[in-house]
Amino acid sequence: MALTQNHPNNELVKFRTDVAYDFLRSSRFDPYMGNDSTSIIVRMADLEADGKEIRVPLVTQLSGDGVGGGTLRGNEEQIDSYGMPLWADWARNAVANNRAQNKESSFSVRSTARSLLRGWSKRIVRDDLVDALLSIPSSTIQANRFSSPGNRVNGIKWSLATAANKNAWVTANYDRVVFGSAIANYSTTFATAVANVDSTNDKMTAAVGSLMKDQAKQTGVDPNNPGVYNGRPKINPWMIEDTDQEWYVCFLGSRAFRDLKADPVMYQANRDARERESNPTKSNPIFTGGGLVYDGVIYKEIPEITQRLLLKGVGASSIDVEPVFLCGQGALAYAMGQMPRPTQLEDGDYDFVTGMGIEAQYGTGKIAKAPLDAGSGATVGTLVDWGMVTGFVSGVANA
Repeated sequence: MALTQNHPNNELVKFRTDVAYDFLRSSRFDPYMGNDSTSIIVRMADLEADGKEIRVPLVTQLSGDGVGGGTLRGNEEQIDSYGMPLWADWARNAVANNRAQNKESSFSVRSTARSLLRGWSKRIVRDDLVDALLSIPSSTIQANRFSSPGNRVNGIKWSLATAANKNAWVTANYDRVVFGSAIANYSTTFATAVANVDSTNDKMTAAVGSLMKDQAKQTGVDPNNPGVYNGRPKINPWMIEDTDQEWYVCFLGSRAFRDLKADPVMYQANRDARERESNPTKSNPIFTGGGLVYDGVIYKEIPEITQRLLLKGVGASSIDVEPVFLCGQGALAYAMGQMPRPTQLEDGDYDFVTGMGIEAQYGTGKIAKAPLDAGSGATVGTLVDWGMVTGFVSGVANA
């Protein structure tokens, strides 16, 4: 019996109208962004109406001893204040096609484009926040502002910083950087300090996190004269609303988080100190891989830190080194000029070509303070990170 065969052109082919997208993870920075100056990432809307730049006012606590029963006139204490400048830039993208292509497509190009553009706007903000974590603060307008593709990260991106920029930053922030597991690894030459980080002793651990926390609490103390305040701003811990618990939040890349999760102290804390549950796979990070908590520090994995900021071959024996960021109040600023809004191509070849886009305006950067009386003349090498301790730990890949 001869069976009739279908001609290939007559065989039924179906396409799903729902498009499968690449995975886009929601930003883990979102819970730590707020309008109050006590937030870790301070969101400001002052530029939404108009304006070129915004100044973030910073004031340190009075540190003098006063006069007691002596003469106060002529012995008043000067308020130490500074206005950290921040500039916004535009973020724009679009997708275009024509009526012929759109009519023959198996899925809706327009609706798909809208979804992709929304995802792009979320990703670009997240990536800029990551780059800002390791930026070197500056009081001048960031490079490439208003150019293509623009630059919304204030200061100097680490990828564009010179050796002199890096040396000036670690010198100005001697009490706000930790290299590996020992304060003694520090040097005013960044390349020297980071080369002290090895793959055995300087992995990310709970002890390293506690060391960074101690640095955050001790900033403002002269290391050569313990107990003597040197006028530098302390890093204030972040407080969850309606509680009196003080926290620091540490953002880590995937490699540092991997080592922290495997640290025996951290593992034992999650195994033994957490409440017993009928289904521990719901919340225990041993099973979920979620955030870790230990000694007043909340640890959050941000995979893009590894992707964007990993320092390749700079450690001892040329190992990779990964930065980690312990943050308190006012670590970063996020200045909004315009919330993301949809746009469209209005004159596209007699309505044959259509296009849709998205545009937003914002600027982000590390909040930093200049020394007393620096005024507008503050330069790289004098600005001190306001709410962050930066650590550098082993970042070797999995064997």
